Amino acid sequence: MFKNLQRELERLGRMKEISVPIESDSEGYLDKECPSASCLFFFKIYGEDWSNIVRDEEVFCPSCGHVAPAASWYPREQVEAGRSYALGTITNSMNKAMRADATASKRRQHRNSFLSINIDAKGGKDAVLVPVAATEPMRLRTTCENCGCRYSYVGAAYFCPSCGANSASHTFMQTLNASRTAAGLGDTLRNTLEPDDAAVMIRTLLEKAIQDTVMSFQRLNEQLYERQSGKTARRNVFQNLDKGSELWAAEIGHGYVDLIGQIRLDQLRIYFQQRHLLAHQQGIVDQDYIDRSGDQTYAIGQRLLIRDSAVNEFADLVEELSQQLIVKLES
Repeated sequence: MFKNLQRELERLGRMKEISVPIESDSEGYLDKECPSASCLFFFKIYGEDWSNIVRDEEVFCPSCGHVAPAASWYPREQVEAGRSYALGTITNSMNKAMRADATASKRRQHRNSFLSINIDAKGGKDAVLVPVAATEPMRLRTTCENCGCRYSYVGAAYFCPSCGANSASHTFMQTLNASRTAAGLGDTLRNTLEPDDAAVMIRTLLEKAIQDTVMSFQRLNEQLYERQSGKTARRNVFQNLDKGSELWAAEIGHGYVDLIGQIRLDQLRIYFQQRHLLAHQQGIVDQDYIDRSGDQTYAIGQRLLIRDSAVNEFADLVEELSQQLIVKLES
């Protein structure tokens, strides 16, 4: 009487897995999520690159660098949707088998029989099987300079998910963009926080932006120098504009002044010295700062006041110098 249902139960008992179709977004990217509980960074990888470039053995989190096999990177929401899809698949097969048994039972009944037993399968509508859809495309997209893998994300990413390469030039531009973003948060913070809290937060963000810009410039120059010369530059040499310029002049015949001119270089020197003061003197002006920067707007004992316009100007100057250096290296 329940032959179809029994056969279906036996088939399901032998089944080891259920294939769950996963759709890409409108631009062909697949959703991924870092499996590290402390990170859970959400990003996307171009579908063809996930199949053809990314290795099954290891995938790298673009944010924290966590490494795990390719099967570990399905987003939590996607896993839950996959479970629902798998359950729907089983529900559909069970419903179909029970309806088949009910139909077969009705065919076997004789119209004039003294006693008849009918099976009627009611309810249990088939589950609608919808492939797991991807989220909307993300704003930021990049292609790894090392392996060519295409991926996208929101926020900041430092590692290629396919090969784990950490591109200094990519990180450099992200840092400058983050600095510019920090410079534009003043009004938002003032409108959402208490005045004192807003003032502290704004000052912290702007000062951090100055320091991050120098550190990213340093790392970019270190990578470019090693690529150009085959040598490793002395540690932190590119935090000092004069020494970094001398190193490039010896290597390619052009220093920083040749790339952006004396006026811009002098302004850059002020910002670099302000970064040094923030990192080592808590922003308190001393004679050494005045001598090295040429900045006469402060007196000894005053504290630096970093404005959003300064952060933006610094980012623009550093970007211009870096772009001119890259052009010179590629020519």
